[in-house]
Amino acid sequence: MQAYFIQGANAKYFFFPYEESTILSRSKFSIVYLAAEAVTKQKVICKQLSPNLFNNQSDKLKFFVEASVSMRHPGIVKTIDLVVEDENIFIIQEFIVGLTLENLIKDKRLFDYKYNYFFMKVIAECCDALDHIHKNGYCHCDIKPANIMVLEKYGEIDFHEPEIKIIDLGNIKPAFKPRVFDDNKRTYNIMYGSPEQVFGFDELIGDHSDIFSLGLVLYEAIAKEPALNTSNPMFIKRLQSVTKVPEHYRIDEELYQIISKATAKPELIKSTSKYSQQEIAHKIVLSLQARYQKTLYMKEDILSLVK
Repeated sequence: MQAYFIQGANAKYFFFPYEESTILSRSKFSIVYLAAEAVTKQKVICKQLSPNLFNNQSDKLKFFVEASVSMRHPGIVKTIDLVVEDENIFIIQEFIVGLTLENLIKDKRLFDYKYNYFFMKVIAECCDALDHIHKNGYCHCDIKPANIMVLEKYGEIDFHEPEIKIIDLGNIKPAFKPRVFDDNKRTYNIMYGSPEQVFGFDELIGDHSDIFSLGLVLYEAIAKEPALNTSNPMFIKRLQSVTKVPEHYRIDEELYQIISKATAKPELIKSTSKYSQQEIAHKIVLSLQARYQKTLYMKEDILSLVK
């Protein structure tokens, strides 16, 4: 195996780019490697901008924004370093020992109702982390089960007092301000996207958008299936932007009320093509007012149900 070394501002790092077992994930935008600090051998995460995007100024700027947003909070992944080479850019982040919420939701051993309180506590912890992001004037914009890590303590998940970290700040943006570098590309997962994201109203995307997405994650964590249970792209936009989140036999009335409030949607009775953009924007503003105004209010309601 041939190691690749990179020199950062704080330390030297290495990883093995041609060893498949060290590639943690790969997307159109980036490649994520398991890496290490050269001297201490401490594990880190190395996120590389896809080489074919190096000359794309929009994607490059987005990568720099992710690296520059420093969120000092125990529930948010820590960025350690930024490395810029002639034709490569790398973000170095802390290595997290744990499992994604996505994996835990799929684990059939946790389908028993006794684990519902665990999942509710996980979402409550996410509320704390998101509150920190929002207080700093940002919106995560891509809250989903795969972007929530539940930490392991001594090799095990703590089902009584779980600790989490929100990861992947690649879509973070200033709240309620237009995004200036995405060229109108959808950069979030539409299964968890808010109506204001689906309709492309950037100036309306903010705290309430993350709350909406977290409400859908809470639904999925308890129901064991996504609220938007379709893969047909013809229906996704309308279902996600207009249709009320359905009730589910695994979700009791009190918890459903929390989810329903978090995921309030605009009341568009007619086909969306029958409304002007201004009318849709107004309806969305009304739905934002109906949602939780802060994640801490949502946390308080969730924990009131945990006995």
